[in-house]
Amino acid sequence: MARKTSSVKPRRLRLGLYGGTFDPVHLGHLLLARDALEQRRLDAVLFVPCARSPFKTKRPLTSDSRRVAMLKLALKSEPRFWLSRCELDRPAPSYAIDTVEEIAEGFPRAELFWLIGEDQLAKLDEWRRIAELRRRATFLLLPRGGGKGMAAATRPPAGVLGLPRPRRVDISASEIRSRIQSCQPITHLVPASVAAYIQRHGLYRS
Repeated sequence: MARKTSSVKPRRLRLGLYGGTFDPVHLGHLLLARDALEQRRLDAVLFVPCARSPFKTKRPLTSDSRRVAMLKLALKSEPRFWLSRCELDRPAPSYAIDTVEEIAEGFPRAELFWLIGEDQLAKLDEWRRIAELRRRATFLLLPRGGGKGMAAATRPPAGVLGLPRPRRVDISASEIRSRIQSCQPITHLVPASVAAYIQRHGLYRS
């Protein structure tokens, strides 16, 4: 007797891509990534530290290896938070479309979601090969604190997906660096392991 074959196709991997300098990674990044994971039913969020943003002339303050080390510490206890060096291993600047193409090669059946902050919306149309990028990945909007970006009740623009229950997190890497320079504590803003790493290596003091 012939064995029946199942006609049910395996579900596609829903993969969020979270790019940024992560200089340093902080609790705001982790909270918003968790919200995206849970509220949009992603299978994983891939953190992608950039070599240099196309919209910035300067590289991040700390080295690639330091930023990767801090990310590894921050993501260690989160099995669905992954890390990719793909942008660090390419020549700067780091373009989202190149990253999407590279990730799609590694995960050919994945449905990709590019996580962006509200502060990135104004220049979204200036992103490299934006039309193609929109076809290959869904933009997923993360609210940002500090009064920047859209009001909490404002709907995302066309082609951008929001979170059903957006959480406004007012933490920034620049605030953390400023507090370190002023000898103020940062243990409430970054994971304990990251705070210890920053102190041990004397990062952001000058």
